[in-house]
Amino acid sequence: MGRVAFLVSPPAPRGGPRLRAQGCRLWDADGAERLDFDMVGAAALLGHAHPGVEAAVADNRATLHDAQAALSAMLPRAPRVRFTADEAQALPAAIDAARRATGRHRAAVWESGAGVFGGAGDVAAIIVDPLGASPADLITARRDADACGSVLIFDEGLSGFRTHERGAQGLSGVAPDLAVFGAQIANGRPLGAVAGRPDLIAALDENDLPPPRPDAIAAATATLTLLARTPVAARIGVLGAELQAEVARLADTCTAGRSFALAGDPSLPTPLFGAPWLEGLWLREMAARGLNVVGPHALSAAHGEAELARLIAAYVRILPMMVDEVRPRTSADRGLFLLSVCPEGLA
Repeated sequence: MGRVAFLVSPPAPRGGPRLRAQGCRLWDADGAERLDFDMVGAAALLGHAHPGVEAAVADNRATLHDAQAALSAMLPRAPRVRFTADEAQALPAAIDAARRATGRHRAAVWESGAGVFGGAGDVAAIIVDPLGASPADLITARRDADACGSVLIFDEGLSGFRTHERGAQGLSGVAPDLAVFGAQIANGRPLGAVAGRPDLIAALDENDLPPPRPDAIAAATATLTLLARTPVAARIGVLGAELQAEVARLADTCTAGRSFALAGDPSLPTPLFGAPWLEGLWLREMAARGLNVVGPHALSAAHGEAELARLIAAYVRILPMMVDEVRPRTSADRGLFLLSVCPEGLA
């Protein structure tokens, strides 16, 4: 299935107006309100400016040890934890640790149905994105990594605490050797984390781990504490499944099934388009209805039935438009292809 980079709004000019955000809502400089279904690239699990997180940041008492203990306690087997300043640094640091531990150089991606990309020989690290993978898939990935003596790394930049309260490894029961996390553990503030076996954590290079900001550490400690107490993943999964089912029903009713679908894990429903030009229509019409969508619908603890109803109401209007848009441009014998609108690097 092909992929296209998702579109992002240009940043505000320096010194210019910035959006105000609270819960699942955004306000621009003119006070216009939008419902947000991007949520900082799916990182604001608790909602924008969550009072508990913001109070912890203002208090600024949390230590690095507090945040490490909070993340370790959330994961099966209480792994060792190290932090870095940004999510983008966590996976490369984990791969380098695997190279030092194995004496090998190559890192490879594992995908369901394909296995290890490029073959499993002489591989230091096998990297899996668990979002949407079945437990059977992850068991197979674990078996493949063990068979070739490679370090199994889960990239939980999206799946962590969105699919399950203990991460994808808690949902599947499969233990990776290392797992990496991103801004979702700090409710959207920049932060990266590597968690895993003590010997592999010891193999991390300090030069690969720039120190995180104090506000991110405070936010992470508060966010993880709140996630441990609140069934956020379960709530998101229910809302996402409801959204997918209702959009599928609407698409069937108006014969839009060849034009559009919401696929993927219910915690992050992903738009699929039957023709490339439909993405522009979708973005334009969602924006016209006061909905901030970019790619996958990033549901959060701040979303509820009222917000979901507003999104579904938009699909009631937009799906027939897609059918009308596709009909004159495609012939009956021309097969439509699906493009997955998934953020580059977040798949």
